[in-house]
Amino acid sequence: MVVSSPIIDSLEFSRQGRNMEGRVAASDLPRLADSLADAGSVLSWRLWGEKDEEGKLFLVLTVEGVLSLTCQRCLANMTWPLDITERLLLVPEGTPWPEDELEDDSLDAIAAEREMSVLTLVEDEVLLALPAVPRHAEQALCQAPVAVNEDLPASPFALLEQLKKKH
Repeated sequence: MVVSSPIIDSLEFSRQGRNMEGRVAASDLPRLADSLADAGSVLSWRLWGEKDEEGKLFLVLTVEGVLSLTCQRCLANMTWPLDITERLLLVPEGTPWPEDELEDDSLDAIAAEREMSVLTLVEDEVLLALPAVPRHAEQALCQAPVAVNEDLPASPFALLEQLKKKH
């Protein structure tokens, strides 16, 4: 099922201090679903616009939920709590990017759009928040790998040694 995303004019949305919220299934966000072990979770999101005392416009996005990722240490499914809040400076077309303000990583900026897909923004921010290498927080939580055949010798040379002794 294809979910239609709310579309906003990001500058007007922020200028008017509007807000909206919703829920979306992870399976309805195709790029995110490809990164998950199980795309059955539901994410709650909230978006609102702000204008600071200098007249700069911002979008603030919060996303919460629990995702199922694959632990890269043991390859088992693991739950990963998601709780992000991003304040994004809107940069109108033709305006130079505020490089000095972006240097300390306390602020992110995005291009202002007349037709911005809210769910694409949600998906982008969730993808940026995912760990590069998902792992259980403690190695003790990892499941032990299942042995395929414990009767096999430890090394291929041990097998040759056994053959040599038989002949």
